[in-house]
Amino acid sequence: MVNINSKSQARKRVREAQIRANETRVEHERQNVDDAASFLVELGRLAAVDEWEQNRIFEIRAQGERRRHEHRQAGAAAVARMQGRGETLAAIAEVAGVKVGEVRAVLKAAGAQTASSPGALGAASGAVTGEDAVGNGDTRSMALRRKH
Repeated sequence: MVNINSKSQARKRVREAQIRANETRVEHERQNVDDAASFLVELGRLAAVDEWEQNRIFEIRAQGERRRHEHRQAGAAAVARMQGRGETLAAIAEVAGVKVGEVRAVLKAAGAQTASSPGALGAASGAVTGEDAVGNGDTRSMALRRKH
């Protein structure tokens, strides 16, 4: 402890201590303001990342849907070509090693997205058009095709 003999000397020391304490407090508050500003900037960046992520997910989903559509269309076209050569859905499924329902699902999904030719839809649903009946005089083979 310092020996102080006069009140003026004591006041001077107290004021110096208060000035140092005030400077420390001001510096502390300045640092808090800087850190609070940094915190708010980072919150804004977090929100921007969330928005970017949502947009990217939307873009990826849209791209996935486009790709699935392309593959469904190509698969339906292949099935339609086989049907054009007289194959039934059951025969197509057997050759492909899948269930008939899967072949029908591809045809249905492709048909729902774009209108395909009436002959391909009729053949896909098992219906026989008048052209098929006239062009193919074998009614027994038509009946067999309808069963599958």
